[in-house]
Amino acid sequence: MADENQTEFNVIEEQVTSKKSTWSKFFRLPFFLLLVIPFFLLLTWFYLQNPSTNFPVTEKFVIKVGSGLKQIAEQSKRAGLVRSEYLLLAELVLGNKEQTVKAGSYYFTKPLTTPELADVFFLGNPNGELIRITHIEGEPVKSLALRASKILPNFSSEEFISLNSMNEGVLFPDTYFISKDFTTDDLTDLLLNTFTEKTKSLKAQSEDHFLDWNQIVILASILEREANSKESKKMVSGILQNRLKIGMALQADASMEYVLDKPLGSLTPEDLERDTPYNTYLYNGLPPTPIGNPGLNAIDAVIHPIESDYYFYITGRDGNFYYAKNFDQHRENIARHLR
Repeated sequence: MADENQTEFNVIEEQVTSKKSTWSKFFRLPFFLLLVIPFFLLLTWFYLQNPSTNFPVTEKFVIKVGSGLKQIAEQSKRAGLVRSEYLLLAELVLGNKEQTVKAGSYYFTKPLTTPELADVFFLGNPNGELIRITHIEGEPVKSLALRASKILPNFSSEEFISLNSMNEGVLFPDTYFISKDFTTDDLTDLLLNTFTEKTKSLKAQSEDHFLDWNQIVILASILEREANSKESKKMVSGILQNRLKIGMALQADASMEYVLDKPLGSLTPEDLERDTPYNTYLYNGLPPTPIGNPGLNAIDAVIHPIESDYYFYITGRDGNFYYAKNFDQHRENIARHLR
């Protein structure tokens, strides 16, 4: 009887011990997970935020105006800038800097971590890594050269002007984020290549135009100075093309502003009598070269002008444009809106 009791007790003890062991394992597992999971997440974060193995050093990365944060993150992942688009998106969103992401063309001289990349997109020039330079639409080579020489230590304005004397008109205006070590040749190549890339579609659309591509760029450079909006550029473009088709002088002050290097408001009647191929009062047709570097809107305005019966235009004191079909109407506009 005693043996039976002892056996029963042993069975009960084993059951209790088994239950204790099971509960002990159960309580140890969450504790283990509490240690391991954060450690694993931390390792994952360090891995994902490190520079991508195929980071596109020296290649162009463009953020277009109006791009959303999600779009920027996805684009960065496709370009190889980051290992995880979601980590970059978190950096952009949690940084609460949605309104300060800078549109433009980025060039990186070394791989960046995801937080560093987010700072680049926010600041444009973090810790001196990149220099922001904006080539203004319509700006001539000389003006850009003088500004670039003030911020790029390895850049020569004289060399840039000499190198690009024949490239006026095809140095694409845009905002660029470039290395502070950019040289004269580097900036020249960047602007020329960007123009070729950005204008491919427009050049294809211009094949049936009565002006050739070089003439289209010349007229577009005039529009940049003669008009001030997308619509006015298309309207003025149509008027100037009407003049070209009948052999009428363009009479565009902007070409004299360029050759004399004087603001429009400073031109005198004597200036407009200067004998130069750029004087579109004395010589019919287009000037011999572009008078600045036009943007896409101006080039598009030449290829797709607003057609009208107008041959004259002025910009009134109020900043609005006034058009006329003949010289009598033109004089009336001058009397009403300029005097």
